[in-house]
Amino acid sequence: MQSRKEKSGYWLILEQGEEVKSSISNWAREHKITGAQVWGIGAITDVELAYYSPQAKKWKTRRFPGENYEMLSCIGNISEDGLHAHISMSDARFNVHGGHLIGAEISVMGEFFILPTTKLGKKPLPKLGLRGISLEK
Repeated sequence: MQSRKEKSGYWLILEQGEEVKSSISNWAREHKITGAQVWGIGAITDVELAYYSPQAKKWKTRRFPGENYEMLSCIGNISEDGLHAHISMSDARFNVHGGHLIGAEISVMGEFFILPTTKLGKKPLPKLGLRGISLEK
């Protein structure tokens, strides 16, 4: 992993074999970043995505093992819980898949920009059965 501080944020480059969610979450903890916006592109493999059904209050997950995917877009935030991101990705046949990122490994390189904000806390959302960002101080 490489990182560089810029005037408005940080560039973070993940290298082949690094796990996206844990690498960015750990980096943020080490740099004491508890609130940020995240954008990224790159190439990934061994991907797991999820979709949340608010009616059933359950997650449906799907694995995409072994194949290389272009990460067309990764957008999310960093809170006290770490990285929360959604991605879209395409396969070699140009089919696009997307969802809530559970995990993915960098297959070539991942290029991310992190824009720190004020601390983002999370609170339970009982009606949905989830935790969500809280803007309360």
